[in-house]
Amino acid sequence: MNIDLTKTRYQTLLKIMYCGEWVLNSYKVKEDKIYKETDEFEQYIYSFAKEFGFDKWIEYDDESGKYFPTALMEGDLHKFIDKYNQRQKEI
Repeated sequence: MNIDLTKTRYQTLLKIMYCGEWVLNSYKVKEDKIYKETDEFEQYIYSFAKEFGFDKWIEYDDESGKYFPTALMEGDLHKFIDKYNQRQKEI
């Protein structure tokens, strides 16, 4: 199966992936099955960032051979995580 993405839909996917991965894995101290599954898929999706024009959001690290969110992406998206965390404190 192939899924065609526009630039806008790719950006939406990046947003969902960043926030979802953060919720699933940010608290962990070691890698587990879910981390490995999400990391593998995340690397695949991140590999298209330059092609879609999001190289300011995703960068490739030659040393590790992996893609990572840039500080710009984290700054743009972490505000949603902060709102989520604040809401959880209020509940």
